[in-house]
Amino acid sequence: MTAPDPPPGTPAREAVAALMDRHGDRLHRLALRVCPTEAEADDLVQETMIAALAAWPRFRGESRTYTWLFRIAARTCARMQRKRAGEPDRLLPLDEILGGVPTGSGAERSPVDGDRTARAWTTLERQEVRRRLDRGLADVPSAFRMALVLKDIADFSLDEIGEILEIPPATAKTRVHRGRAHLRRALGEQGVLGPLPAPSDVPRQVCLDLLAAKLDAMDKGADFPLPHGEICDRCAALFRSLDLAQDACATLREGALPARLRKRLDALLEAR
Repeated sequence: MTAPDPPPGTPAREAVAALMDRHGDRLHRLALRVCPTEAEADDLVQETMIAALAAWPRFRGESRTYTWLFRIAARTCARMQRKRAGEPDRLLPLDEILGGVPTGSGAERSPVDGDRTARAWTTLERQEVRRRLDRGLADVPSAFRMALVLKDIADFSLDEIGEILEIPPATAKTRVHRGRAHLRRALGEQGVLGPLPAPSDVPRQVCLDLLAAKLDAMDKGADFPLPHGEICDRCAALFRSLDLAQDACATLREGALPARLRKRLDALLEAR
C-alpha cells in the first residue's frame, strides 16, 4: 500500500524526499513534455525540488500536497522559459485553430480517410510515434501545452489542474481543449494525421456543439458514440483523429525517474 503524502509540519528534507519518491516519476514525465531538451527537463525537476525544500516550512495544507508540488513545478517552468516568438496573444476559437488543418476537396473525401489515418498511425513504431508527438507538442502554445500535458499525459483532473495552475477549473478546461486542438493541427501539418474533409453544409453551430460534447467526453474518459445521421464527414474524421492523438499521449504516462537524476536529487537532499 502506498504511503500517504507527508503532512504539514514534517521536516522539510523528509517531506520532500517522500514527495519525490511518490511523484518524481510523474514530475519527470511532465518535464520531458514541457521542456525542449532532456537536460532542461532534469533541471526543471531539480529546481522544483530545491524550491519545494525552501517552501515546505510555509506549507499549511491549504491545498492537496501533490498539487502544491506540481504548482511549484509549473511556476518554475514559467521562470525557466520565456514566451516563444510567434505564440498567439489572443484566445483563438476552436474552429479557427482546427480550420488551419489542410482539407480535402470534399467530394473526393469520405469517412474512410479517418480509418486510413488510424491504420497508418497504429503501424508506426512506438518510438516514432513518441518522436512525432513530441514535435507536435512543441508546436502547442506554452499555456495550452502545460494544461494539455497535465491532463492527457500526467493524468490530472480539471480540478487538480486548476489548483496547479492557480486558475478556475473552467479556465483549465478551456486550455486543455485548445491544447488538443493545437496538437491535432500540428500533427496534421506533419502529415501524421490525415487531412480533414472540406466543411459540409451542416450548420456551423451544430458542429461546434458536437465538438464541445466530444471534448467534454474526452475529459471524462468516456465514449462518445457518433450520432448516426447527425454528424458530417469532417466532424467524424476530426473526432477519430482527436482520439488517436489522446491515445498517443496516454502512452507517455510510462517511465520512471532516471537513475542519474535520482542520484543528483539524493545528493542534493543529503547536502541539506
